[in-house]
Amino acid sequence: MPTTPNEAATPATSRHQRRREKTRARLIEAARTLVAERGVDAVGLSDITEAADLGVGTFYNYFASRDEIVEAVAEESIESLGARMDSMTEDMPDTAERFASSLRHLVRHAMSDPLWGWFVVRLGIAHPKLIGILGPRAARDLRYGVDAGRFTITDIDIATACVFGSLLSTLHHVVSAEAPENIDEIYARAMLCMVGMDPAEAEEVATRPLPELP
Repeated sequence: MPTTPNEAATPATSRHQRRREKTRARLIEAARTLVAERGVDAVGLSDITEAADLGVGTFYNYFASRDEIVEAVAEESIESLGARMDSMTEDMPDTAERFASSLRHLVRHAMSDPLWGWFVVRLGIAHPKLIGILGPRAARDLRYGVDAGRFTITDIDIATACVFGSLLSTLHHVVSAEAPENIDEIYARAMLCMVGMDPAEAEEVATRPLPELP
């Protein structure tokens, strides 16, 4: 049977797609590493292309600007983790445990992948992409806790800002100092106390067995 044009083009198209994916991945990894090492403002487009060993023209085949690739790195590095945590916690009956488990996994991820931790820390509290990914999730979990009677919060927005700021500070401590092995539990307990839980109950919730991420 003769090969149709579409069938003949499939292997070449697949190879081309794989090459594009590998090239994009090189750019993403270079940008993630540089931002983790230097911070967003100290990384230029030429730094990224040099680290990836690619030309500037190649860069523009994938991203329109330095800011766009930084947003793509944040999306791939943080949003995917957030989605996995959502899946892990969606059926948890205790809203306090849901909140604590997500915070603990964020801290543990920085412990197991310091480059990721530095990327989040250096991206910083002011970066809209980071706020846009983590902020709504924190606010959602806080509202769930209030609605369930587990948390006592006067202002969700202020509480979210406190959680967000303290998270970045804790991640910075994790990647730059010798943190205790149970720092994820210590941090989760502190946040549960902040939202009105009794210290003894906060301790119990924060030290429950932590489910694995899907």
